[in-house]
Amino acid sequence: MLNQRLLHANRDDIDALQMLLEQAPGYSLTIQNRLPAPGDAEQALLDLPPGKTMDDKHFYAYLLHDNVIGCADLLRGYPEPDIAYIGLLLFAESHQGCGYGTLALENLRAQARHWNCGTLRIAVVEKNTQALKFWRRAGFAELYRTPAPEYTGDAVVMQATA
Repeated sequence: MLNQRLLHANRDDIDALQMLLEQAPGYSLTIQNRLPAPGDAEQALLDLPPGKTMDDKHFYAYLLHDNVIGCADLLRGYPEPDIAYIGLLLFAESHQGCGYGTLALENLRAQARHWNCGTLRIAVVEKNTQALKFWRRAGFAELYRTPAPEYTGDAVVMQATA
């Protein structure tokens, strides 16, 4: 499995991400109670918290035989300088449960360490029980829960060593 960085200004990257999101409709149904919509990929590539720039955001596509099978969004130095924040780790439903998530997480951990970020953090919508199990198996521990009114449940904020 190879990875390549996706860029918000590249139409081919936006289209590839949109196609991937449409190959994982269960994710959007679980966390937003809707199917992936046009524009979701572009929004994902542009989303940034206050104080961060596109230089801090690294959005990756994971490829198998030149086909995009997954993606990850990693943000450098958020919410603290020594933390790398995972905004998304998602694989097409046909490629879930095959070990690709674990391989991708190792890639994200290596990138975080390269940035001198010793910690990885993620927020998972509580109704996404499959994702919560994955992150717990990967060594992530719950820090706290916070309301997430734009989603189908509270956000479970989790953290692990990079």
